[in-house]
Formats: sequence, C-alpha cells, structure tokens
Amino acid sequence: MPKTKFVKDIQEGEQVKDLFLVANKALLSSNSGKPYINLSLRDRTGQMECRVWDRAEEIAKRFDRDDIVEATGSAILYQGRIQLKVHDVRNVEGEADLSDYLPVTRKGIDFLWEELQALVRECKDPDLSRLLRRVFPDPPATETAQRFRQAPGGKSMHHDYIGGLLEHTVSVAAICRFLSGHYPGVDADLLIAGALLHDIGKVGELSYEGAFDYTDEGRLLGHLYMGAEWVAGECARIEGFPADKTMLVKHMILSHHGELEYGSPKRPKTLEAILLHFVENMDSKANAFLEAMEDLREGATWTDYQRMFERYLFAGKKSR
Repeated sequence: MPKTKFVKDIQEGEQVKDLFLVANKALLSSNSGKPYINLSLRDRTGQMECRVWDRAEEIAKRFDRDDIVEATGSAILYQGRIQLKVHDVRNVEGEADLSDYLPVTRKGIDFLWEELQALVRECKDPDLSRLLRRVFPDPPATETAQRFRQAPGGKSMHHDYIGGLLEHTVSVAAICRFLSGHYPGVDADLLIAGALLHDIGKVGELSYEGAFDYTDEGRLLGHLYMGAEWVAGECARIEGFPADKTMLVKHMILSHHGELEYGSPKRPKTLEAILLHFVENMDSKANAFLEAMEDLREGATWTDYQRMFERYLFAGKKSR
C-alpha cells in the first residue's frame, strides 16, 4: 500500500487511513483507570500526537516504536493542533522507503557533499589536509563518511532531518571561511578543519534508522567527547601528525558549545575555537528559527513556545 496522505495535509474532521512511522508509543491509564495508548505518528512532513482509547491493550501488542503502521482514525483539533483519534492500528510487513517517513534536507545530500569536498580541497596545511581527506574520502567509501552524509544534526532542536549534520557542517565551515579572512591572526586551515570536524561525534551519538534518538554511547558520553576521541584516533593513524595540531583540533571540538553549562568540558581558549563556537551557535539558532516559522499555524504571527530559545518567536505581520 503506497503512502498517499501526509501529516501536513490532514485537516480537521477528515477520516484518515494511511501509513506512518511510530515515533513514540506509551500504554497509559486514564484517571478512571482505563488503558489508552499515547502515540506519536510521523512522516517526512511532520509529526502528530494520537490517542487510542478503545481496545488499547489489544492494539498495543501489534506494533512497536519505529514500526511502519497503517493507522485509521479521525482528525480532531486539540489546542490548535491536529490530533488523530485512532480507531485501529496494524503493522505493515515488508521493506519501506524511509524517505516517506523521515524528513530530509532540501538542499540535497549529493550537492552538500560536493560543497564539503570543495572546503576540504581548500585546506593548504598538509597535516590537516591528510586528516580531512581521511575522514571525508570522496567517494564516501568508509562507514563513517556514509553515516555522516545521512545523520541528522540533532534529535529535535535544530537540523533534525536526514542530511542535517552535513548541511549544518557545510554552513558552519562556509561562514568560518569568510571569517578567516575578516579577522587578522586567524589560522584559516585550522578554523575550517575544526568547523568540518566539530560535530563528527554525532555520527555515533544519534540513531536514525527509524525515529531519531540517542544511542547508549551518545547518552553516556555525548558527541563532544566522542568526536574529540575519534579524531584523536584518526590523527594517531597518520604518520608524523603533529601532537600540537591534534591538541588544537580536539580543543575546538570539546569547547564548541562555549560554556560549561551547555555541555562543553572546556571553554574556548584560542581565536579559532572562539569563532567556531559563535558561528556554530548562530547557525543552530538560525536554523531552529526558520524551522519554527515553517511550523507556524495558519494566520498566526507568533510561534508556539520554543524550548531552544525559551520564548515565543515573532513571525511578523504580513502586509496586505
């Protein structure tokens, strides 16, 4: 059964019967003690909250998180958002095209990969050039490079779509390339190399074969530590790679969140690390703002409360 109805197109009052990816599932009890399923269903256009009120225990046995299911139900409006009152759910057997169910960068993974390769080719420092070509071989023959092309930039905060990590990395590195010629004393090759490598740990921090989530290693260690250790290992495999350059790249990775309370074990202490932190922060927040604008309710001038910003965001009033 091909997918025909997408989340963004579902309207209040519609009867829905279509395929979705199970993003979250919890069997709960109401205040009266009646079991129900709290369900999140998604496709590439968005996610919607759902409830299964009847035969909840029976239906819950049929499927798990990350399954592709056929859901049947009625679309209702709840607190300004479309929600699905689900009447039935059944698991769908066979291979599914996940591009129907997970959002993907609109800029094109192959296009972004070429942009990244152009940045790699610009590196003149022979040591950093060897490191970058090792991490980002073209064609992307290694498992790390292949996963880097697919990985989201985050679970939910920013660039949370397939190819989001690649998109974010290319954007950060391109801005850093401009800044390397804007301020005196910047080591351009070091800054751009640090930008290209700063989030490499997310390849292992996040799982994205189904609904986006953290791996065990990601939860326990985090992508800053994972990335710094992984890059240090790659540097060690390059004969004659200078220890001081390993240290400077690791520092940029470990400090790019900027402050201890934001997860950086070290605050930035070199010019390149300082610039990387502010560029990375800016790109993350700009992307989150633009995503919030796309999720804006029809006719609204303010977004819902945005957890990343800890505030509502103003979309502006359209001129008539």
